[in-house]
Amino acid sequence: MDIHDIARSSRTFGLKGYFVVTPIENQHGLIGRILSHWRTDRSREYHPDRVEAVSLVRLVRDFAEVKAAVRAECGEDPEVVLTDARVLPNTVKYPDYRRELADPHRTRPTVIVFGTGWGVSESFHPEVHRILAPVCGPEGGQDEGGYNHLSVRAAVAIILDRLFGH
Repeated sequence: MDIHDIARSSRTFGLKGYFVVTPIENQHGLIGRILSHWRTDRSREYHPDRVEAVSLVRLVRDFAEVKAAVRAECGEDPEVVLTDARVLPNTVKYPDYRRELADPHRTRPTVIVFGTGWGVSESFHPEVHRILAPVCGPEGGQDEGGYNHLSVRAAVAIILDRLFGH
């Protein structure tokens, strides 16, 4: 449950929202309790910056809700960009995608998808328009025999910095 940390990275790099997607009812209860903690008057008083970051978080049950929310706010479906620790075919490199995102004529919203645990199910791949190259250490990714098992919160921070940092 890296909700708070990922929210802080999302706010730091200027994202408009951060969706947590899970169909599991018990997780909705737990996430709801975490979010309600950051929405109390006491949290607003003692940690206003963190409360601001957590205000970006929206809890939904499936990806269709994400797309519907983005469509309602932006007027069109988002480009869906998948992150993965594996080297997959047709990946886009960070400098190339960063240039695309910085294009002043670009209007299409983007949703960057991060998985947890075992990653994103391959059944989700039909939703995906682009795949970002994996974040790899000096030894390379899993396909070259290197260790490549970042926590999601670390991967999010690194990827957002590569795409939106100065």
